[in-house]
Amino acid sequence: MTAEQKHSLADRIIHASIVVAVAHLCLKLAGLVQARVATQYLEADVFEPVITVAFTNVITAIFLIGEEVIGPTFLPVFMREMDERGERAAWGFTNTLLTLQAMVLLLVVAAVVCFPDAIIGLMTTWTPEKNPDQYRLLRNSLVFMAPSLLFLSVGSTTYMILNGYKRFFLAAFGDASTKVCIVVALAVGMGMFGMGYRAVVFGVLVGSAAKLLTHLCGMVSKLRYIRPDFRFRNPALRGMILLMLPLLVGILFAKVRDVFNNVTILTHIDQKGVLMANDLGRKMFAAIQWLVPYALQIALFPFLCELVDRNDRARLGEVISGSCRLMLSVFVPGAVLLAVLAETLSAFIFLGGAMSLDVLVWAGLSTACYLLVLPAGALECVLMQGYFANRKTTSVTAIGVGTSLVSIVLSYLFIVLVGVTATQALMVVALGFVLSRFLKSLVLALVLRRSVPMFPLGETMWFLLRLGALAGGVGLATWLVSRGMNGILPDGLSAAKGVLAGVGSGEGAEAAMAEALGHISRFRMLAKLAAAGVVGGSAFLAGAFLLRVQEPFVMIHWTLGKYGGRRISRFVPFAPRPGPAAP
Repeated sequence: MTAEQKHSLADRIIHASIVVAVAHLCLKLAGLVQARVATQYLEADVFEPVITVAFTNVITAIFLIGEEVIGPTFLPVFMREMDERGERAAWGFTNTLLTLQAMVLLLVVAAVVCFPDAIIGLMTTWTPEKNPDQYRLLRNSLVFMAPSLLFLSVGSTTYMILNGYKRFFLAAFGDASTKVCIVVALAVGMGMFGMGYRAVVFGVLVGSAAKLLTHLCGMVSKLRYIRPDFRFRNPALRGMILLMLPLLVGILFAKVRDVFNNVTILTHIDQKGVLMANDLGRKMFAAIQWLVPYALQIALFPFLCELVDRNDRARLGEVISGSCRLMLSVFVPGAVLLAVLAETLSAFIFLGGAMSLDVLVWAGLSTACYLLVLPAGALECVLMQGYFANRKTTSVTAIGVGTSLVSIVLSYLFIVLVGVTATQALMVVALGFVLSRFLKSLVLALVLRRSVPMFPLGETMWFLLRLGALAGGVGLATWLVSRGMNGILPDGLSAAKGVLAGVGSGEGAEAAMAEALGHISRFRMLAKLAAAGVVGGSAFLAGAFLLRVQEPFVMIHWTLGKYGGRRISRFVPFAPRPGPAAP
């Protein structure tokens, strides 16, 4: 591949990544607003059954099973059919898949509607006798939300069709449409009309349809190709199913792990708000991972498929290595910075309304632990696309199942057998998840390295040593400024936590807590976050320059040069050079 072709490929990947990132920014801002609005109107005993269990761990989990199976297996087959047999053949395969998918989804929706009690029994320790209100809310939510699965899951396929045509923005923006509808339903239905949890159900149903409609708007010129097709012996469909089967096993196991850790095991802790705190703790890392690593993953995949089809393994290794180093150079120090500020971030976003201080403190701790997974999550996003582009799904399944067992064993050992406290249980679940994802990324890299020339050992080890020093410096600078701001402009959060620890449940406790909460200042929280963020970010850039970690500056140079800042980009140190540093 010529230098000009390499430059063109990098430009296309960066451009696509930025387009997807902008759409995901809309999505995750809408998601955080959704979480914020939900905490203002829903008490923990309503939030947990309706949002945490029904929506997040049943409806969204089932939808993600389809998305995570279809995404990596549909696109390589669709693009190969397009290249080898033409657009009509590719759409013949797509129509067959959509027909089969709709039939399966109707069965799944019917199963959720007809057997909600069985689902509740599998997922939680709740019973109609011990937890009558939570059980009733969860049962009703499952029954009424179930039809949204049809729109959400078909939207997974339309998402990948748009990616196949390199139309990334509307594909990613479809999920934001869902979030916006839920936010509006919560604000209007609960805030103005007092509809209760039914507002959430209505928002989910309308939002799921809005997602699919958004995708169809992006495919308007291709709608003439869509029609039912029952030719299930289509060779392309059979090829996709062969790719799907091992991947499906791994994804099902991952969802079992998530339900076990985030719902089942935590229902053994008989304290209101634990499930809610864990759910909120996952919001921050999920938002950031979707914003950049997942955006790069989506943008990379079509181009990696092209490199594999051309059998250009040298360039494939360069792209994967460079992308991983770019991600690590940002997310190792970034994870440390955010973890230091996690409690203040959680308080700034979620405090107020129906949110109690004890749940907020738990959520801050959970957020700090979950944020540590960002480097591993970023690596995984890139490495998995290398496997999927090579049509290797069995290896991914085996690695995923093996590493997921680690978090399951740790959760069961400490929460059920040892019987840790609620605070410790949240840490066990979050840190067990972090450990399993780091192990998964490490094994994925080692196995893929056997067939793709990437990560030269000496250069990679030296890079990781410098990156560790950079992360330590960023974390120390952020912590010192955060502590200093607590002394100069105390935001009231630490004082409120002290009152929470001291008042207990005796007479006057509620009044004392109300007074302490009244002294918490969001403006001072924002000042603390801004000061610590600016100093931490400056320490990151200065440390990267001193330690010769060039990847952040390469990213800045490429972005400025691509989007009209060429004169400015000339002053960015470490201009891009050939090799693994550039994507």
